[in-house]
Amino acid sequence: MSEGRDRAFLDAVGDEDCKTILDAVRTEAKTIPELSEECDIPLSTAYRKVNRLQEADLVAEKNRLPEDCRPKNVYELRFDGAVVTMGEEGFAVEFAGESSEPTAPGRIADLSRSAVGSD
Repeated sequence: MSEGRDRAFLDAVGDEDCKTILDAVRTEAKTIPELSEECDIPLSTAYRKVNRLQEADLVAEKNRLPEDCRPKNVYELRFDGAVVTMGEEGFAVEFAGESSEPTAPGRIADLSRSAVGSD
């Protein structure tokens, strides 16, 4: 993983709204309006935070075709878990189950709480 992506990951999981969104997409893909409502954050904040999570490669966008036949973008986790290590050269992040396609529900939101710490 690149140093830039490692930093983006650590910054994202250190953000309370991002962690709440990661928790929300652990079990199923959701639209941004669904995330806004479930996470109790303004719609504009949900868009910004999801964009941040995409830039950090933590969530991936896919299209869902609901019953009304109007495609909607939904967001899912891209991996099953992550390990953060700290060495002489700083932090490093290694992802488990990472793929170019979104994966099944993961453990990243739980890990983010313990790795970054939530007081």
